[in-house]
Amino acid sequence: MSLTARDVLQKLADDAGVSYRDVAKRINQAMATGNGLKQAIENIAKESALDSSKYSLDSQAIVRAIDKILREDYTQTLMISAVLAQMVESTEKDRFPVPAFFAFLEILADVPDTRHDIKSETSHEIEDLTTRMIELTTTLVSIVCEWSAGGMRGVAADCPVELRGMARSVFRKTRMFQSGLWTCISCGKIVEVRETHALLCPECDKDISSERTPNSTAPSRERDRLGYGRTEKDDSPDGSIQ
Repeated sequence: MSLTARDVLQKLADDAGVSYRDVAKRINQAMATGNGLKQAIENIAKESALDSSKYSLDSQAIVRAIDKILREDYTQTLMISAVLAQMVESTEKDRFPVPAFFAFLEILADVPDTRHDIKSETSHEIEDLTTRMIELTTTLVSIVCEWSAGGMRGVAADCPVELRGMARSVFRKTRMFQSGLWTCISCGKIVEVRETHALLCPECDKDISSERTPNSTAPSRERDRLGYGRTEKDDSPDGSIQ
């Protein structure tokens, strides 16, 4: 079963005999008018006389895939987290969507903080895993949350019971962020976004600033990551399908 929107759209494009870009643009247009990702995919499949059930996305399977990556290796998880945190703070077009970052943090919170390394990661491997994490988490929030032309509206009606708590938290934190508030990723304190540094409240940032050291092995986010987000470099950004 496909776990990311990219994989599903590629399969749909292949089966419909059209280009991936054409399908992605149609999905983006449908979502811009208020259709959810699942509904948009289903509509295109039906219009192409295809069985829409072949292009389903399983939110629980996506969560398991994310959890598996996060539990593989302690240092690997730290490096992925660092890159995503850098990307969510970015003001560039490759910014990691805030709702997807909140979903990432919700799943990460359930991963034991066990300092156990089982392998030595290369920058390329971390880059690939980070890209995979971006695609998984962005797909996840696209299907467990309800969306409209104006953005996130709440928890999707078909969101599994087991994931409703996570979806509610993502929705709540996203609405807070849109109102200029941020939940410190260290202590959980709610502060104004403008007061944060490195996603931390002023107090936590001050407490750990002396312990910060540059990580020379952490990959940059420059590797032309169009990922799950845009069909073209100058398309509009967060939430659209690439």
